[in-house]
Amino acid sequence: PIFWSQPGTLIRIEAENTAIRNLDVYPNPSRDIFNVSFDVPKTQDFQIRIMNVIGEQLLFENKEKFVGAYSKQIDMANNPKGVYFIEIETQKGIVNKKIVLQ
Repeated sequence: PIFWSQPGTLIRIEAENTAIRNLDVYPNPSRDIFNVSFDVPKTQDFQIRIMNVIGEQLLFENKEKFVGAYSKQIDMANNPKGVYFIEIETQKGIVNKKIVLQ
């Protein structure tokens, strides 16, 4: 396992058994639209959240018994410029990715 910390959070990802693969968030930075894509190799439940730097949840999506390629376009045009976090939570852990809205 690989351990690292984010302010206020402990994140654990099992390197050999990751629940998602090929996570890509683009363009980053962006002025309004972000594309999120990743592969889910085995059937599982997961949640996706977008949060601002103080932890307010701006978007939540729950997927149950999902397998295959996940892709979503997220419009952030109505949010202030700044740093946001995409959090993907699976049974195996949490993955965080920083995004910048210009």
